[in-house]
Parts: sequence; C-alpha cells; structure tokens
Amino acid sequence: MKLKFIISLPILFFAASAYSQLVITEVYYNTPYNEKMSFTNDSGTVSSRKHHWGEFVEIYNISDKDISLKDWYLKDNQGIFWLPADKIIKKGQFMLIAYSSFPTETTPFTELFSTTVGKDSQIIFQDFMLLRNKAEAVMLGRSFNGTTLIEKSRVVWNDKDFFNFIPNIWQNPALFYNVKSIQYNPNISDNYEATPNPLEATYVPPTQNYEDLIRDDYQQNYGYLDWTDNVNDLLNRICQINIEKISQTPTGTYDQGSLCFSYDEAGNTLIGESCLPSSGPGTVSQGYSTDELEAIKNSIVISPNPTKATDGYNVTMTWSGPALNKINNIQVASSVGVIIYGFSPGTGINTTTFNMQNQLQGAFIANFVLNTGQIISKNILKW
Repeated sequence: MKLKFIISLPILFFAASAYSQLVITEVYYNTPYNEKMSFTNDSGTVSSRKHHWGEFVEIYNISDKDISLKDWYLKDNQGIFWLPADKIIKKGQFMLIAYSSFPTETTPFTELFSTTVGKDSQIIFQDFMLLRNKAEAVMLGRSFNGTTLIEKSRVVWNDKDFFNFIPNIWQNPALFYNVKSIQYNPNISDNYEATPNPLEATYVPPTQNYEDLIRDDYQQNYGYLDWTDNVNDLLNRICQINIEKISQTPTGTYDQGSLCFSYDEAGNTLIGESCLPSSGPGTVSQGYSTDELEAIKNSIVISPNPTKATDGYNVTMTWSGPALNKINNIQVASSVGVIIYGFSPGTGINTTTFNMQNQLQGAFIANFVLNTGQIISKNILKW
C-alpha cells in the first residue's frame, strides 16, 4: 500500500511598528526536541527530560542609543515574559530570549549554536513562553504604565500538523542547524526562513535616530491625548505659598538719604527704594493690596494658552489698566526652573511675544515682577 504524506507549508508573517526602537529579527520555534511535557512508553507515562530546548526569540536595537529593557515584554499564546529591568541592549546589538526548563535543564546555547559562543551576556533565559509548532504568534511590546501593553513587533506562523521531532538529538547538536528559523529579511520576502544564526544576521536593519523614533512613537500612540478636560485647572494652579512682605525703615542719618528695604520671610531682599513717597509714574513705596494684585493679575492676558503647533507655538502677553507701567520684569521658566524667556518692559510698553517651538511639551510658569518687588505668576501650557 502506498502511503500518502501531506505537509502543510507554514504561513509566516513579520510585522513591526515603524516607530519601535526594538524589533524581532528571528524566531526559532520548531525545534527538533520533543515538545511534549510527558510521553507514554512500555514503562507507562514518563516525564520528558527535555522539551522546547533551543527555542528563542531574537530582538535587535535599531536605534543609535543604548536602551534599558525596563517595561519591555515578550508575549505569546502561552504567557508573557517581562524582560529584565536591569538589562541594557546596546545600540546595534542583538539579544536572545531563550526557553529553558528551570532549574536543572538550562538550554546549552553555546553548544547548540556556535554563533552564540562568548556572548552569554546577550542571552536571557525564561520559562514563561512555549512557542508552539501549530498556529502561534509572538509579540514584542512595551508598557508605559505597567498595565497597558503596546505592541511594537510581531511574528505569526501556522504550521498546522507539521512535525519535526528528531530522536536523541542531544547526541548530535549540529542537527539544530538543519532546522530553519523565521528571520527578518525584507530584501528577500516576508516569509524568509534560513539556517538559525542567533546573535548574528544575514540582514541587519538600518540604524535610526532614537529621538525621531521616540517622537514618532508618542505621536502615533498618544497624539490623541490633550489637556482639554483639565486645562483651566492647570492654567490657574499656583503653588499655595504666600510669602509675607516685610518693610523695614533704617534709623540714623545717611549721606545719600534714607532707603526702605523689603524682605521676604526667609530674609531675602526684595527691593530697596526711597522711604519718601514718590510722585513718579508707575512707582510706589508700599506693596499692593490683595485686591490690587488680583486686579493686576486679571488684566494680564496670555494668548494662545495652551499654545499648539497650529499657532506656530507663538505666545503673546498683553497687560493694561491696573497692570500698566507696574511690571518691571517678566521671566518664563520651565517646570524645572530653567528660564526660557525674559523681558523688561519700559514705560508705556504693554505687550511682548516669544516662541516656544524648541521647548518640550508641558507646563511653564510666567513670573511678572512688579515695581514693588511683588511677583504675580501665571501658567502657560504647550502641547
């Protein structure tokens, strides 16, 4: 009787985000070891001494900077494996995530694959994922909040009933080289298979700029987010610390006349000026009251706020009425205190414009130093 063998050809598929810093470059799932957790022979049910030995997923850092593997994961239909948070994958470097049955049956990678000799630091062992020969998929991704998983790269295959067990293969590990792996090589095809070459590659993806990848990644995954629901709260949120203004009048006689100094509670000098009432425009000898400060603040307008790309990131400040000729200096600082803009308006000046194109998205603080030394603060948002 003639036997008829039907072999289903595998369906393979590589996919990667255009904005991922790490990509999957090789998957070796169809190992020649027995994948059964146990088998039955004349002695009964026996636990397999080794299974899934040699399986690996190879990833590659396509960016021009070293990347921490913190918050990166690999996932298949069996489970998820979080890559070691203290592990660094250097720019242009490969890394293997290999299956081992802990603690006694660790895959001897350097014995099975000569391309890994001397590269133990680039091999990460795990027992969370079992790459099945039948329909299966493996995904590489990252989480930004510990719960939401964002997929970056994926490999899918479907071997149906394809069988590839080689008995007693441990007696001849070189047979591993006769079993092909899925490899990323867009110059040939999306379904490229070749002799396994872990930690090496016939095709190395081109290096890309890290900052460009990060920017595009955020725009792709988070561009829909804005501060619409919280914009008023952010614009009006000021640190609730009220520093009392203290005035002191020195005693004695001075050649240059007497000066009155104002200090904050920490003893820092805010301003020193003549103790005599001044009749000059825009100057006062005493601090403004709470109501006066509120009126000055309300007469200062920052527009557009928030500022966006559609505005060219230009910001215009105007002031009038109670604030006119009372602002000595304006300073705009980032959330970490870096001054990004400064302006000292002269008498009669009531507007200034500056650009935030080169600043990161976030909140900024505009401090308006009045002619009494008092400071009014307003927030500026950029998205």
